[in-house]
This record gives sequence, structure tokens and C-alpha cells, in this order.
Amino acid sequence: MKQRSINCDILRILALLFVICVHTLLYTDFYSTTTEGPTMLVLNILRCLFMACVPIFIILSGYLMSKKELNKEYLKKIVRIVVTYLICSTLCYILINLIEGNTSELSIVKYISGILSFSAAPYGWYVNMYFGLFLLIPFLNILWNNLKDKKQKQYLLIILFVIGILPNAVNIFNLQDPSWWLHPASSRAYHQLIPDYWVGTTYVILYYFIGCYLKEYKLNISRKKNIIFLLISIILFGLFNYYRNYNALFGWESYVGNESLEVLVVTVLIVNLILNIKLNIKSEKITKIIAKISYLTFGAYLLSAIFDRWFYPILNSHTDTLVERLPYLLLLVPLIFICSIALSYLVDLLMIFGNKIYKKIIYLLRKKQI
Repeated sequence: MKQRSINCDILRILALLFVICVHTLLYTDFYSTTTEGPTMLVLNILRCLFMACVPIFIILSGYLMSKKELNKEYLKKIVRIVVTYLICSTLCYILINLIEGNTSELSIVKYISGILSFSAAPYGWYVNMYFGLFLLIPFLNILWNNLKDKKQKQYLLIILFVIGILPNAVNIFNLQDPSWWLHPASSRAYHQLIPDYWVGTTYVILYYFIGCYLKEYKLNISRKKNIIFLLISIILFGLFNYYRNYNALFGWESYVGNESLEVLVVTVLIVNLILNIKLNIKSEKITKIIAKISYLTFGAYLLSAIFDRWFYPILNSHTDTLVERLPYLLLLVPLIFICSIALSYLVDLLMIFGNKIYKKIIYLLRKKQI
């Protein structure tokens, strides 16, 4: 197995772990706790790290699929995505309603509606996004691979950054009220300085092309500098978010989302760091285990919602505050990760079994025609 493949597998696994950590903040009342004190400061900093989760997945798509072309073999790969989504969404729809005691909500109409609207699985929005990206990839590759040189590719990244990311770092300040700077959480009224039409629509393409770029060119920084920049970025962005939300509830706005400057910077530094680590794993068994876990992350992402809706209410019912819950998360986060991977493995076995039956039926039908 190629060394960089292991690095990509580790990145996928890390991204899934970050997904679970981001949802942990949601389910343990981080967003309904006043932003003040050292605990919330640390959690603001950690959130900047965890939010790299989805962008890591997208960058890896660009890194690994930059040469894919539109053909029958490529389109066939969407079958696995669709089938995985259908099975995982079905499990989420049934089990979450059972866990929450909403058996009256179980109906064929609501199930079909949930599947089509990507809401049957609470985290189905990711599949909704990835379907579109998957279909666009061959055409994005035509654009990328026909640019003349490195400079043109850099210009493309810069343009996507300027129209899709930069507005979230600039159009977030109240410039008319001087007192706002002392208490920025007192008002969400900001002033636009640069155009923002493309915000929220181009970040996926930007992350994909960043993956393509990292495939061809490395960031010209040493590992030591990469680590230092990463730590400084996480801390500074975390401090800024703490300042922006101080003495108020954390506001989930565009400047802290997937399309933000902070997520972009942190994600690129994480991906570049791990991709360029030279791993020397001699055990073939270990590499296979890592590769298998990586393969299961897509299903595990969707299925983790089941365990989120199951475990966190139990924790919350026995604790009163976010601070009281934190020690238990050292056990709960790995537990949700393991359970999600395990259930994804069972889904994968079901798909393998179903594929064998499908091939057997096709074989018998063809034999009968002969």
C-alpha cells in the first residue's frame, strides 16, 4: 500500500473524529452556555480545530480524484454512495424515532419525504452536498487540468477565495457604533464592505481545488513551521470567537462556518501536515485495519447521529451543566466513534451480501435466456 494512501486514510479517520467532536459541542449545550470563563475559552479554541472535519473530506476528494474522467466506470461509483445513504438513512429514521419514543412519526410517507429531502438521516446534508460534487468532479477536473501552469491554478484559488471566503472575514463588523467593539455580541448588525453574493456556494469547489493543488504542489513550509502556524491559528481564531461572543451565546454565523477564513486556514494546515508525514508502518495487518476504518467513515458519519441521539440525552439527564459533562466526553466520544464504525461495518457486510445476491440473479437470468 502506498504511503500517501495511509496518510489519506488517517485524515479521513481524523475527520470523522472531528465530526463527532463538533456534534458533541451541540449536544452538550455548548451553544446554549454563556461565553465566559476559561472553560468556554478552551472550547472555543478546540472548536476551531474540530470544524476542519467536513473540509478535510472535501479536500481529500480533490487530492485523490483530480484525474477522474466522466465515463461509465466513474458513474458506477455513485451506486455505492446511494445504497449506503439509503441503508444508513433507513436505520437513522427507524432507530432515532424508536430511541426518542416517536413511534407515531414512523410512516412510509414521512420516510420517503425524509429520504428525498436528505433529512431521514440528521446529517444527510453532507450527502446532499457530496452528490452534487461527485457529479461535478469530472468537469472540475477538465478546468483544473487544462490550466497552463501553477500560477494560473493559484489565480483560480485566489478568485474563489476572494468571492467565497473573504467576505466572511470582512463583512462582520459594526462600523457605525464605536461602543460595539467593546461588546460585539450585543448586536449582529454588520456592514458590508465587499460583495458577498457567492458566499456559501463556492467553498466546496474551493476546497476541492485545494486538494487538487496539494496533490501537485506542497505548501512551501517546514513541518515545524506548519505545526507552529496551526497552533497559532487555532488559538488566535479561538480567542477572536471568544471575544466576539463574550457574555452571550455563541452565534453560529458565516465567519465560523465551513465557508469561513478560520476553517479554511486550519484545515489546509492540518491536511498539509498529515499528508507530508513520512509513516513507516511495517505491519500489513495494521495498514489494512486503518484502510478499512477509513473506508467505513462515510457510513459512520451518517450513523453517528443514532448514537448522538441515544447517548447524549442519558449524559445530560445525569448532569446539569456543560462543565460537569466534559470529563465524561473522554469516554463518550471514542464510544460513539467505535459504535458508528461498527454499525457502518455491518451495513457494509449487508451491501456485500446484497451485491452477491444481485449478481447471482443476473447470472441466472442470463443463463435462462441462453
